[in-house]
Amino acid sequence: MPLSFSAIAVTIATHLCVASGCPDAAHWPAPMRTVDGAGELVSPHLPEARIAVPDTAVYAGGRRWALYDAVDAEMHLFVEAGEDRVVDRLYWIQFEAYLPTLPEAGYDFHLSDLEQRELGDATFFVRARFGEGSTDVPQAGSDNEMMRAVLAEAGYTLPAETINATMKHVLDPDNPREELMIIYIEGLAPTGASMASIIDAGLESPLWERLSQGVLDRAAARVVVELE
Repeated sequence: MPLSFSAIAVTIATHLCVASGCPDAAHWPAPMRTVDGAGELVSPHLPEARIAVPDTAVYAGGRRWALYDAVDAEMHLFVEAGEDRVVDRLYWIQFEAYLPTLPEAGYDFHLSDLEQRELGDATFFVRARFGEGSTDVPQAGSDNEMMRAVLAEAGYTLPAETINATMKHVLDPDNPREELMIIYIEGLAPTGASMASIIDAGLESPLWERLSQGVLDRAAARVVVELE
């Protein structure tokens, strides 16, 4: 994927969600990752990596918090949108690590039969989903709620219906306490389908096969992970 980058580093701390609408406004350490120019996120730890999205995407903000008081979660959002500030494409990048207070907890998605895709240097377990966008009411305290709050703070809204590629990478399969999650979200309307048409056709239909593989292909083409 052709991408152009700038060498000017911009600290994430200046883009935190601080409005009253952000869930869990309690103090939490500042994010560890930084934006390096246009469309590139630099992670110094867990994993040490550079994650690139198209340089047409604008950084919309980040947040680090204790997700459900169980996970050290750090979220960063990049957006492509028109003048109406309705999201055309959202790149949701999230780093997670179980807190030391839960020493037995771990992720298990890598034990599933989910499809796998390569995003640069890293293997991700992937699946496509569809659902409501702007009208959805997320679960209180969820990362979905946090994502919407960060978007709203930056002045963006989701389209009415969306389709997404959810992609997860476990850092150490032998001790699966940390994951890198990337969710690529698009509006559903440009595909010519709707939630109603997908539900009517069913998830085993050629329609959903075309839509799901299409969004997975586009996500894999637009996101590159370089492990260092």
